[in-house]
Amino acid sequence: MPSHFNVEEYFRSSFGLYKGGTRGKLRIRFKPEKAKWVKGQIWHRDQKMKELKDGSIELSFEVAGFSEIMREVLKYGDGVEVVKPKISGSS
Repeated sequence: MPSHFNVEEYFRSSFGLYKGGTRGKLRIRFKPEKAKWVKGQIWHRDQKMKELKDGSIELSFEVAGFSEIMREVLKYGDGVEVVKPKISGSS
């Protein structure tokens, strides 16, 4: 391992155990009925959480690779929307 390698910095943008792929900003919006479950959660150490007027919550942070986070998001079904990145092929 190179002497300049920093494990904390390497995994800083990871979500869970996965790291890889393109690094990018993730922004997800939870409908009010799901927001109450997400409100007190920490999904990522650099997350920003914003409460909207309608009671929904937007959660954003940067990740390297979206595979693990997408499985987590899908648990919320139609109560969550991926605002960023735009997902092609969705209708």
